[in-house]
Amino acid sequence: MTPVLDRIRAQGGNVIRRGFSFSLRQGRLTPEAIAWVKANIEAVKAEVWPAYHDWQERAAIMEHDGGLSREDAERAAYECLEAQHAHAA
Repeated sequence: MTPVLDRIRAQGGNVIRRGFSFSLRQGRLTPEAIAWVKANIEAVKAEVWPAYHDWQERAAIMEHDGGLSREDAERAAYECLEAQHAHAA
């Protein structure tokens, strides 16, 4: 069940995930609805990508403990999650 995405899609919008990047296709969303999505973006991202919080945590550890830049840590964490997913399939 995706209550936020269902509401966005009902208005012709959508949240698109490409890797670990997200974009909003606004459709007929009102300015108030767009502001709400932006204010609640973390919950929206987690609904679009259930592994979002795991990815964030992994990236933070790689950045802090591994000394990577945030950009490199995000990329490495994504690759790690993708590899895990591929092995589980």
